[in-house]
Amino acid sequence: MSFLPYIVLSGLAIVLTIGVGAIALMGVDVSMMRGVGAGVTAGLSLMVFSWFTTLKGLRAGERKNTLGHVLGGFGLRFVVLVGGFGLLAVTRWGNPAGFAVAFLMAVMTYLALQILIVMRTLDKPEITAA
Repeated sequence: MSFLPYIVLSGLAIVLTIGVGAIALMGVDVSMMRGVGAGVTAGLSLMVFSWFTTLKGLRAGERKNTLGHVLGGFGLRFVVLVGGFGLLAVTRWGNPAGFAVAFLMAVMTYLALQILIVMRTLDKPEITAA
């Protein structure tokens, strides 16, 4: 029996709790809600996109391919985080800190899901033809 799923879910609960607490400490107003909404939207959009690329990498059966998808996804997330933060800081349409916290919470949620899916996929016994 592996305790990894429980550890991942516990870590995820801690990250989400800290994120919600940070947003509450910064103060909830219209600007913060816009920033949080933009962060969650960007995070969920990347989550859907990354889901398909990760499954594609897993189906290929090569670890290098899967690792390439994971690292490429990390780079894309970093670009979206910096770009979104900068855009909100310049336009003042929403709170950039709220965007960053919400986006990182969505990213951490997806990474926890990704760890559980990859672990489940790698634990499956391979069927070989006789």
